[in-house]
Amino acid sequence: MNNKNNLTEAAISNFKDIVSLMESNRTTVEGEVYVGSKFLVTIGCNPFFRPIIDEQSPVCMNVARVVIIRSGWCEPVIGFKKYRCGPGDMLFINWGVMLNGDSFGANTTFDGITVTEEYMKLVFGGRMPEVFLSPGLCFSVHLSEREQTVWKQYVRTLYNLAHIRNIDPVVIRSLFVSALNFTESMYKSKGSDNHIAWSRNKRAIERFIRLVNDHAKTEHELDFYASQLDMTTHYLGMIIKKDTGTTAKEWIDKTLCVLLQLELRHTSKPLKVIADEFNFVSLSSFCKFFKRRTGMTASAYRLLSDHEE
Repeated sequence: MNNKNNLTEAAISNFKDIVSLMESNRTTVEGEVYVGSKFLVTIGCNPFFRPIIDEQSPVCMNVARVVIIRSGWCEPVIGFKKYRCGPGDMLFINWGVMLNGDSFGANTTFDGITVTEEYMKLVFGGRMPEVFLSPGLCFSVHLSEREQTVWKQYVRTLYNLAHIRNIDPVVIRSLFVSALNFTESMYKSKGSDNHIAWSRNKRAIERFIRLVNDHAKTEHELDFYASQLDMTTHYLGMIIKKDTGTTAKEWIDKTLCVLLQLELRHTSKPLKVIADEFNFVSLSSFCKFFKRRTGMTASAYRLLSDHEE
């Protein structure tokens, strides 16, 4: 089953909030947990994040989560509907999903991963699989014993790799890509879809996100996307903000920034060449944009090691 929901007047809890909650309640956190700067890996972990939901609902945690329920059950309330998940169920919740509540059975534990939106885009080289582009996507599917074993092996290997000192981050990113592709495969083979029931606005939002994914490198202004969707910039901006909690320009800028980070990290092109290829009016405008988005110059970012990124 799956649901794509609106994000309206929800509290926002980011990755740092989740990590801070876990760190301040270490004695009550069960299982094995690896805490990275952009992701969490949890094995046999209890729902330590529950206070965020209980105290702030409706809330968007602003991270993507994929878990398999190992024991017990959970019943997240998404779009004012309850979704009961038990042992062997895979639950995916994207960063735009609004949680109106969640219930948990006694001794409920999960095996899974939590990643920031930015990290998810980085591991996919700035071009995520289409299924993950919708910020409001969530789904639950039941896995066979063999499929559960595969997922547990993904999570265990990610956990072990993350604990290896000086491991090349590319190794971890590659396994994240594989694990998320496996998640996509489970969704496509077992999930159902309800695109037919989407409203005109919902369809427009999905098209906008795909257009940004395809064209953000060279098209930086909202006018282009509004013209492609046959809408005014005002109306497009209004429905994007209402549905996702993020402005349309922010969608464009954050996608563009990820693409620039990848270009700086993986090529030795002069900054002027990058500015031209990314359709900036000048090198200065490129440098100002990058500094505003990241807090550092493009040259300084290029000198960072993968471990510092």
